[in-house]
Amino acid sequence: MQIKLPLFGLFTALALQVHATDFLATNVYRVAAGQTITDEQWVAAGIAETDGIFKNDLFISSGGQLALNGTYEGNIWGAAGGDATLGGRCERNVRLAGKSVRIDGSIDGNVIAIAETIIATTNAVIGGNARLIGTSIILEGSIKGNASITAARVVTLGGTIGGDARVNAPDILFSRETHIGGDFSYSADKELMPAEGVLGGELERIVPQSQPLFSTARLASRAMWFLAAFLAGVPFIAFFPMTTAMASQLARKAPWKCLLVGFLASGALPVIGLVCASSIIGIPLGALALASWGIMLYLSRIIVGLVLGTSILRSTGASISRVLLAMALGLAIIYLTTMVPSIGVPVQIAVAWMGMGALILAMIQKRRLIIRVPDELKQLEELKQENKQKEETS
Repeated sequence: MQIKLPLFGLFTALALQVHATDFLATNVYRVAAGQTITDEQWVAAGIAETDGIFKNDLFISSGGQLALNGTYEGNIWGAAGGDATLGGRCERNVRLAGKSVRIDGSIDGNVIAIAETIIATTNAVIGGNARLIGTSIILEGSIKGNASITAARVVTLGGTIGGDARVNAPDILFSRETHIGGDFSYSADKELMPAEGVLGGELERIVPQSQPLFSTARLASRAMWFLAAFLAGVPFIAFFPMTTAMASQLARKAPWKCLLVGFLASGALPVIGLVCASSIIGIPLGALALASWGIMLYLSRIIVGLVLGTSILRSTGASISRVLLAMALGLAIIYLTTMVPSIGVPVQIAVAWMGMGALILAMIQKRRLIIRVPDELKQLEELKQENKQKEETS
C-alpha cells in the first residue's frame, strides 16, 4: 500500500497536468485582447497573434509572423519562420527565435533571442539577464541585469545595461545615450574607446588566443564526439546489419555515385522540410524530412568510418568485435582529421555526402530486394508444383 499511494499521486498529478495543457494546430491562431487563457498552450500555426491574457506557459511556433502583444504570467517559448515581435508584457522568462526578433514590451525575467536581426527598442524593458545571438543586433532599451551579446556583423548599443556586459562582434558601436553600470568586456576587430560616463565599471578587450593544433582541450572535445558516435554506431549496426553492410559496400564500390546522391539529398531534404513545415498540413511531412536529414547526416560518419576501418584492417571476418574495431578505427581517423584546419571542413563535407548517399542507395536497394523476394518465392513454389505434377503423372 505504501507503494501504491505515491504511484496513485503521481498518476493523478500527471493527469491534472495533461488536463491543463492545450495542443493546437491551426493556420491562424489569434487571441483577442479581452480573452483569458488559463491552460498551458502548445501551438503550431501559420500566423500567430496574441493580445489576450495567458495565465500559464506558452509554447508557440509560427511558420510566418509571430506577434506577442498580450500579458503573459508564465514563460514564453516562441519560434517563427518570419518576424517575431514581443510588444506585450511577460512576467517570467522569454525565449524567441525567428528571422528577426523585435522586443518592444517589458519582460520581468530573463531573455534569450536568436535571429538574423534583433532589435530591443527604446520601449523594451528587461528585468533580468539577456542573451542575444544574431547577425545584427541593436539595443536601445533597458536591461537591468547582465547582457551577453554575440553578432556576426555589428552590435549597436544605445540603451542601458544595469549589470555587466559581454559583447562579441567584429564591429561595436556606441551611442551617446549608452550606459553600462558594470564591467564591459568585448571582442572586436578594433580597440574601443567609449565616451566618459558610458561605463560604470572596467573595460576589457578579449583577444582570442590561438590554440595548438593538438591541444589537450581539442583532443578531449574530439574524444567526446568520437565516443558519442561510437555509442550511436553500436546499436545501429546491431539493429540494422543489412543496411549497414549494403551502405558500406556501396560506399566502397561506388564512391562517386554515393557522393553525388549525398550532395543532392543534403540540399534537397532541408528545403523540402522547410517548405512543407510552412503549412499546417505539411508539418508532419516537413518534420519527417528534417528528422531524416539530421539522422542520416549523423549516421554518415559511422558508415564512412566503417569503410575506412575495414580497408585499413583488411579483415575478412564478420564477427561483431571485428566490425566494431573497424568502425572505431575509422571514426578515430575522421575526428583526428577534422582537427586540421586546412582540411577539416572539406573532410566533414565529403564524409557527410558519401555516408548519406550510401545510406539512401542502400535503402533503395534493400526495398528492391524486399519486393523481389516474394516473386522469386512464388516462382519457386510454382516450380515445385510442376515437379510434383510430373511425378504424379509419371
